[in-house]
Amino acid sequence: MNSFELIQKDKTVPILKVSGRLDALSSTNFEMAVEPLFTTINFLIIDLGQCSYLSSAGIRILLKTHKKMLAAQGKLIIADLLPEVFHVIEMVGLDNIFNLVDTPELAAEEIKQLQSDCAEPIELKQGNKTFQFQESCKAKKSLLFWKSKDMAGCHELGFSMGYGASAESNDVENIAHGLFVTAGVCAGFMPSDSSIPAEFRVAPQAANIAVLLLGAVSFGEQPSGVLSTKELKLTMQKFISACKLAKQQQQVTEISLMAILNRNPDNPSLSIVLDVETGKDNMELWQHIPDFHQKIILKAGINNPAGLTFKLETLYQTSDSASLSDFLNDNLNIDNIIGVESVLVNEKLQNPVAWLFHPLKIEDADTRKLKIETDDRLKLEPYKNFLIRKLYSDASHVIIEPLHGGFSAQTFQVISFDLHGRKLRPTVLKVADRAMITRESERCKQYALPYIFNNSASVLGVEFHGDRGALVYNFVGIGGEDSRLKWLTHYFHQENIEMLGPLFDKIFLHILKPWYGQAIKTTIYPFNDHDPTLTFFPHIYNTVTELFAISAYEQYIKTAEIGRPLLNPYWFLKYEFPKRREQGFDYFEGICHGDLNMQNILLDENMNVYLIDFSETKPRSVISDFARLEAIFLVDNAPLENEDDMQAYLHYITGFYSADSLQDIPACNYSGWHHEKVQKHEALALRMRKYASESVQGNPDIVPYYLALLEWILPIVCYQSLPKIKKRLSMYICGMLCEKIYMNKDDF
Repeated sequence: MNSFELIQKDKTVPILKVSGRLDALSSTNFEMAVEPLFTTINFLIIDLGQCSYLSSAGIRILLKTHKKMLAAQGKLIIADLLPEVFHVIEMVGLDNIFNLVDTPELAAEEIKQLQSDCAEPIELKQGNKTFQFQESCKAKKSLLFWKSKDMAGCHELGFSMGYGASAESNDVENIAHGLFVTAGVCAGFMPSDSSIPAEFRVAPQAANIAVLLLGAVSFGEQPSGVLSTKELKLTMQKFISACKLAKQQQQVTEISLMAILNRNPDNPSLSIVLDVETGKDNMELWQHIPDFHQKIILKAGINNPAGLTFKLETLYQTSDSASLSDFLNDNLNIDNIIGVESVLVNEKLQNPVAWLFHPLKIEDADTRKLKIETDDRLKLEPYKNFLIRKLYSDASHVIIEPLHGGFSAQTFQVISFDLHGRKLRPTVLKVADRAMITRESERCKQYALPYIFNNSASVLGVEFHGDRGALVYNFVGIGGEDSRLKWLTHYFHQENIEMLGPLFDKIFLHILKPWYGQAIKTTIYPFNDHDPTLTFFPHIYNTVTELFAISAYEQYIKTAEIGRPLLNPYWFLKYEFPKRREQGFDYFEGICHGDLNMQNILLDENMNVYLIDFSETKPRSVISDFARLEAIFLVDNAPLENEDDMQAYLHYITGFYSADSLQDIPACNYSGWHHEKVQKHEALALRMRKYASESVQGNPDIVPYYLALLEWILPIVCYQSLPKIKKRLSMYICGMLCEKIYMNKDDF
């Protein structure tokens, strides 16, 4: 049996007790029980302790009641849900919308506290006109000052005004700045340059809109109260004066904000206006945001108030009881905003209402924002700070340390702390262009997690701003709060082969065995797959000409160090690669990282291994990753300090690349001063070839391996971080490899 009983234990705390099923049949009776209450109360507790079933019709009534309580500056609290009822509410995503508590008694205590903070409506007189000000029962907010040169989202600013611009571009110096306002999921911009038209931005989520600001003040999202009048018509100037009169009734800051709704059906609008008359000359107040003060505040006056007006095509939610959030959601959208204009004091208002923001105190916005700590040498651009705040919204403090930066991305280790100062698990932050971040997140899920779950990184969060993006890697199985991640590069430089050999075996023969140990026979296209001009290095020909005055049009280059003409690898890349781009080759394909280097393999203090940077991960020639690391061992880290080192190393490396089979152990001899390094690097390179041979089931053909090597050695001339002597070495080695491939050209 269904029943609805209103229990009035206390005149200020009405409780509606629901028994039985709240479904399509009973929801009408439920609505009839609730509807009369709206005229007499602002607060209501609905006790669902005896409600065994909740249908979609019942949910709609609960949601309607919730909205009406909010509109009346009150609150609905739902108490004592059975598990099956809570599951229904959770399933439709309303568990974060409704106010849910365990018992009616707890709900009553919460409402009593809210009611004790509420005030009765105040009637205000201005001449012969009457206004009513209803103060909100919600806790009053602080006024936040945002200092110069920052980027913030509408979700951080709430209702705000400042001097800045829409932040689609990261070109801070050349953006047309001017007055801006933010309101919910909308922002309006009025450039100081009058030749540039006003503009607005609207998004489904407030966090999607960013403002590049040079100073601003923000008031949060909840108004301090609502001013209304029964006067059908009056001017904007008169109504602004009435709003200021309401402000005088409260002990608040010198600065306040008003959101004024003109309910003229033929010319509806919402105006955001700043009241600074009593504080505009307070230099101590404005010292940290001089641009906003000088270019907006000081120029404002009675006849030209600081603010913007959103012109609307149609007006929805026109009642005095409409909540501000509902009004914004219904009216400020791309279909309904006609444009943005300056506030006109002689605008004719019809039946206006204003939501007023009266802060109690002033705070620096930095005290509320995530604290981002970096080394003094690391300067983060505003968009990076903005993305970090979005990604680490559950933290109060983060420490950012650079891991490494490449051609297209930067990676950072992040130590974060919760709101109580407790250290959270370490993460890695990557910042790159939108396409790379999107690709990396997708490929991590597609190729890493299903295969190498317990020794890889999972993507914890992804955020975007314009054409840039960032993601956070979380590490499965990492140690305690004092865990520190180190690159494999660290161990490569510090440890000997006795330690490194087993470590590399662990990585490639165990952790990544699902990738390399399950190759399939297929057709590959190595001249297309390994062409660096098709990825990050289309400028390689110009670079090598500038460095060495060598043209890609010449088939051979003179090499005094080698003592003979050498096949020009850039000629080979320019002419021979295109000839064979569509030429298939029967070989083995496996999932490969695609950019595997020792700075995207991380280890904790327990030598647990974690991979990151999956943007290029996909099936390709299975030996690709091994060739990538060989290039790092033998070329990037070649011990070259002078020409004597160069001569000794060229003699050695010529012998190393004399191998004609993947199983060959080259006969080579190093006669220079860096025996220990060269021996270690050679041992690791031969290990890579052993892994490669096993992954292709003993296929001895070395040409696919040499082509994979070329993909990474050819563009070394473009690496800004390497000295010219190593770039010259890379050119010579590429020439040797190209000669080997050219001699086997009939195989393709």
